[in-house]
Amino acid sequence: MKPKAQQQEKPNWKVHAYFLDACNCDWGCPCQFNANPTHGNCEGIAGYHIITGSYGTKVKLDGLNMALIASWPGPLHEGRGKASYYIDNRADERQFEALSNIITGRAGGGPFAVYASIIEEIQEPKKASVKFQTKDIRSHVSVSGTSEDKKRRIRGEQSNNVIAEAWLEPIRNPVTGKAHRAIIEIPEGFESSRMDQASMKTLVANDGYLNFRYEGTYGSFSENTWKGP
Repeated sequence: MKPKAQQQEKPNWKVHAYFLDACNCDWGCPCQFNANPTHGNCEGIAGYHIITGSYGTKVKLDGLNMALIASWPGPLHEGRGKASYYIDNRADERQFEALSNIITGRAGGGPFAVYASIIEEIQEPKKASVKFQTKDIRSHVSVSGTSEDKKRRIRGEQSNNVIAEAWLEPIRNPVTGKAHRAIIEIPEGFESSRMDQASMKTLVANDGYLNFRYEGTYGSFSENTWKGP
């Protein structure tokens, strides 16, 4: 009876969102097919722009953004992942709590519950300036600290307050330079059933917990509806 009661306590939620996904794998990303990551490990950034969304009956999430930085030492399905979570600083306290529960998987449902099952160590969600520029396979997501965070971060250490950035660009034919148009379709995919494929102009994380930088690696853009629990 206890597990059922706990399940009923979780509010229903639903989001219609743009999803930018980027990692250090080669174009196409073997992880999409439960294969081993290109370089043995996987680390990347996911950005989300909520077109419309709700959490329970009273919390609206329209127009808000959130981002995830994550790293796995091996194939994703083997777990042992680490993650940092960032929530749009325009969110009020109820929206922040709702988005925190969704992105960490605590709300249940969507791809976030799957991520939670393979992530062991986390930094609890923090408010940040999360910007999402929607331009299909040229979309861009960036995470930077609030003004207070910036003062702490740059004091004798850094000249800017960029926490994470992922900027898509088209995959180009290495011979002709012509842009490829490629799509992955996975009807039963837990993240998305259709993902427009891209390359990475910039992929960088620098939050003191997870740090990496790549160019020319895997990226994708998709539009999805997720819900839970």
